[in-house]
Amino acid sequence: MGDDYSTIRRRIHDKSHSYFVFTTDRWDKEKRNMFYGATDALLDASDAAASYDKYISTKAEHTNLLACYGFLQALYVQQDAVTVLSRVFDLKWHPKDDVRLNEIRNARNRLTGHPALAGEKSERSSSAIIPYGDITKKGFRGHVYYENESENMYVEVASFQKDNEERLALQMLLVEKAMDEQERKFRNAQAAHPFSLKFENGFDYLLQRLHCDLGNEDRAIQAGTHAKMVRDRITELEKELIDREFGPEAKLLTTVFIGLELLKNIIKNGNSSAASQAEFDLIYDGLAKHLGALRDNIKAMDAKLSSPIP
Repeated sequence: MGDDYSTIRRRIHDKSHSYFVFTTDRWDKEKRNMFYGATDALLDASDAAASYDKYISTKAEHTNLLACYGFLQALYVQQDAVTVLSRVFDLKWHPKDDVRLNEIRNARNRLTGHPALAGEKSERSSSAIIPYGDITKKGFRGHVYYENESENMYVEVASFQKDNEERLALQMLLVEKAMDEQERKFRNAQAAHPFSLKFENGFDYLLQRLHCDLGNEDRAIQAGTHAKMVRDRITELEKELIDREFGPEAKLLTTVFIGLELLKNIIKNGNSSAASQAEFDLIYDGLAKHLGALRDNIKAMDAKLSSPIP
């Protein structure tokens, strides 16, 4: 048995947060808003439809009727939400193209409209009533009146919701597949050029030589030179991150630039007092620790970019 509607909804929602291609800086804002509006609607409408029987009471006829209208509308919202998700990923699909979904859609249009055209210009207009006596916790019956005839429609709540969600789940799997394909293409393109290469080719040596005894003039001069080389390497990383639309990761480099500037100023001042040395050592230790964590994060990102879609 395949995954159900709720499982797939949760999965595509989670992937929108974990996939690189759907980050805020990278994903089209309009499509992003449509996506989250639709996934929220799917959850809310499913919960609303499932609560139908809780509002049916022999002592509340008008509330019962409102529950019938609300149940049908919740199924309609589910269908429209999947239509929106399909449009976000350029999938041509409409619930009217599925026989069972269209039956459910038609029931909603006929039983909640006065008069109704069932959403189609070619359909006959109609009006309908749902008699209070025909409403139970398991479902309700509606009478639809056309110009020359009438018909009865019975809505069995459990089967309507089950059929609606099972049919929608099939299309939601195609939405998930489209998400996976976009992420796969993005990772394949990015994995060919690992960001962590900027921390190779002698970077550890540069960082090590950045530390010095301020009282040793020659070493202090060398440390200043290595500070510039470290800065150049991090600047290259920053540019590459920005060019490849990894803006949030690029912002993490700000602390590195500040630390390098502070060390450079201490060296430039030429003060080799114990206080200056302590300040220099403290800043260097913090910078080295921050660069270590940064390198680990960049390597982890590279590893994720080169990993297969789960």
